[in-house]
Amino acid sequence: LDEESNIVTPALRTIGNIVSGNDEQTQAIIDAGLMSHMQHLLNHPKRMVRKEACWVLSNIAAGTHQQIGTVVRTKGCMQRVAEMAKSSEWEVRKEAIWVVSNIATGGTDKQIMSVIEAGAIEAVCSVLNVNDTKMLLVAIDAVDNILKLGVKLNKDYASFVDECDGLTMIETLQEHESEEVYQNAVLIIETYFGAEDGAEDENLAPEVNGGTFSFGVPQKNVDEAECPANGHSNAQPFTTFNFAN
Repeated sequence: LDEESNIVTPALRTIGNIVSGNDEQTQAIIDAGLMSHMQHLLNHPKRMVRKEACWVLSNIAAGTHQQIGTVVRTKGCMQRVAEMAKSSEWEVRKEAIWVVSNIATGGTDKQIMSVIEAGAIEAVCSVLNVNDTKMLLVAIDAVDNILKLGVKLNKDYASFVDECDGLTMIETLQEHESEEVYQNAVLIIETYFGAEDGAEDENLAPEVNGGTFSFGVPQKNVDEAECPANGHSNAQPFTTFNFAN
């Protein structure tokens, strides 16, 4: 894999197809010594080699805890993956995000903590503003599991997400055209960040102001940023009803 650059890509594609199979097939590839080549492959000058290398890793990271551990323990592997998830070509970034997300959603607590230390939070937050619904869902799922672990271990991962502008982008996703993206974004905000300051409870009784009843239905904040995927807002303003005659 390291010597003949013209055969690296097809070789990686073959390996990727094998590790896409069952756990025994994946383990056979690991046992054959794949991970000793991974650092070189992740730093290869050819974009397609780096993409295929991340694709192979994402399939291994979807395996058993033992196989995920092999990825996490490979020196420099997850640091490089997290770096590519933030700043590489989009084709490479997508595969790198899959690696991070698969570990964040399928790894043990210790393995998830390891990828967080390698830069997982910044990596997944970096794609929360892309115009790719599938990758948004993958990233949101990873963020949710990371925050869930933070609650479990009493670690303030929510602050890390906020510092990476993740919260701002998740708030923007409440205006996304995909219902699933919208629902997942709302769930994260309500579960880990609480209600927005000044937000009204929709179940509160209407307040009477003279002869006017005002119902406190909070308007989504669309002044700061709009989702790149749809570029418009369907938020409705507060509505007052006058029942006095």
